[in-house]
Amino acid sequence: MRAIVIDDSPTMRTMIKNHLNKLGWTVVGEGENGVEALELVRTLKPDLMTLDIIMPEMDGIECYRHARQLEDRPHTLLISVLAGEPRIITAYESEIFASHFLKKPFSEKEFREKIELVMNTDPMPFPILHEIGEGRGAEVPPAPPVIPPLPIDH
Repeated sequence: MRAIVIDDSPTMRTMIKNHLNKLGWTVVGEGENGVEALELVRTLKPDLMTLDIIMPEMDGIECYRHARQLEDRPHTLLISVLAGEPRIITAYESEIFASHFLKKPFSEKEFREKIELVMNTDPMPFPILHEIGEGRGAEVPPAPPVIPPLPIDH
């Protein structure tokens, strides 16, 4: 499986690449902002993109919005510190989005579990992420109806 690693911190990119390599991934590219990420997605067509949120030029949320429009969009794990940034806290707290979000710092085990979860869901399943980027939060789809348990005769 092929991955790209996008983070403005060279140290963080190295750490993520090492985690991915231990999991058997081939890291085929890396970048330090959303503009570079989109170019790498278009040219390399990776299976997975790890994407920091707070980056120069184009942040991870904006990059995610653009990448969703691509035909060969990769599975994406967003990674960031919460650090009081309102839209990141909103994204992290949103049930629909939290499954694809990993808070820094993280352990190797947490990273592995998130990668497994991300790879077992649709690539970029969140069409309303623009609302998070604009600070309004995400709409959570309605919960399925609750079915009462059937009585058990003994």
